[in-house]
Amino acid sequence: MYLIYCPIVFTVLYRKGPPFYHASYSVVIERVDGAFRGSALRPFSWRSLAALSRITANVSKELMLCYIIYPTGLSEAELDSPVCLSRLSVQEVIVSRWVSSKERTEQEDI
Repeated sequence: MYLIYCPIVFTVLYRKGPPFYHASYSVVIERVDGAFRGSALRPFSWRSLAALSRITANVSKELMLCYIIYPTGLSEAELDSPVCLSRLSVQEVIVSRWVSSKERTEQEDI
C-alpha cells in the first residue's frame, strides 16, 4: 500500500505512510485523454525535466511521471463523478538520470 501526500509544491509517495518509510517517489501527475493529448499543467522542457530529476535524486527519491488516462469523449461532468474511476487507467514512468562512466569516475575521484 502506498500513501499519496499532496502539498502545494509537489507530491510524494510513501510506502505504508510517513511513520514507516521516507517517501520513495516525487510524483508529477498529468491528466491526458486516450490519444495521450492533454493540456500539460506543467509543460516540461528538457532543462526543467533534468533539473527536477537532479533535485529528486539529491533528496534520495525517484521521479515518477504519472499519467491519468481517460477515454476520449468523457465529459467534465462525468469526470466529476467517482463512477468514472472504472473507465480511467494509470500509466507511470520512472525517470532516472543517466550518468556517463566518465562523469561517474570523476565524481569518485573527488
